[in-house]
Formats: sequence, structure tokens, C-alpha cells
Amino acid sequence: MTPAAETVWSALEFRKPMLLRNVEPLSETQMCWRPARGSNSIAWQLWHIAEVEDNWIRSQVTGEPLRFPFEVQVRVATDEQFPSRDRLLEYFHEVRAITRARLEAAKAPDFQRPVDDPDFGRLTVLDIWSGIVTSFAWHAGQIAMTAKIMPGTPVTTMNFDYWRTDTWAGP
Repeated sequence: MTPAAETVWSALEFRKPMLLRNVEPLSETQMCWRPARGSNSIAWQLWHIAEVEDNWIRSQVTGEPLRFPFEVQVRVATDEQFPSRDRLLEYFHEVRAITRARLEAAKAPDFQRPVDDPDFGRLTVLDIWSGIVTSFAWHAGQIAMTAKIMPGTPVTTMNFDYWRTDTWAGP
């Protein structure tokens, strides 16, 4: 992989264990729980992560047709159309494998190619990948928060050792 591709891949994979740790113990009911009216469930967030990671690249970089393996876009899906947790996790892992192959095939100049995004205007391919990384981190964080505040959650809070040591010099 090129240095840019390695950075994108590393950034995507860094938070993946936390995401899986927060999703895998959940029941189907917990996957669909919403913390407030009008908010998104963990199922919605996970589906959205995979759909954006795949289709933003298809739309702006590769020119491939958009792909909706559940025959509907997450943004218009009804609660009855949501796939199971296991199916959503399969989709997430499938897209992540596609992402790795795309990054391995990318050449250094590819990342500087300009694209016109309908929402963000003139960007480079690297900007699109950066958007995918930040979207993943943002939504994975929302999944973590939702999993931790839901009633009867099986998810525990992650502890970071640097908070408990004198080696971290905070303010």
C-alpha cells in the first residue's frame, strides 16, 4: 500500500475492535433501541457506516454503481426492513474487505485526483477517504455511547490505563 492508503487503512482499523466490542454482545432488540425519539439506533449506525464506506467510494472514486444489499438505503429503511445484527456485521466486514482491496490497488497519484462531490464541492480522493475515516469514527463513537446508556446494557465501559497513571500529564 502507498503511505496514504496505509494511513487510511490504519485509521479505519484503529477503532474497529471497540465497535465490535460494543455491537457483538447486543440482542436484536438492543440493536434497534433508540435513546430518544428521532435518534438513530445502533443497527442504523452500523448499516450507515458500511453503506457510506462502500457507496461514497463507488459514487466519487471508482464510478461503480451504488450497491444496496438489503434492497433499500438505510436512510429510508423502516424498522421492519432492518437486517439482523449478524447480517449487518457480515455486511460491515464485507465492505471492509472491499475497502482494503481498493486501498491496496490505489496508486499514490490517485489520492490527489480531484472530484466534485454534490454535498462537499471540490475535493480530492484523499479527502473522500478522510471523510470515510471521520464518518466511521463519529458513528462508532455514537454506537459506543448508545450501547453504554441503554437499559440493561451488556456493554461495559472501556478503561484506559493512561488515565490511572502518573505518566500522563494532563492539565
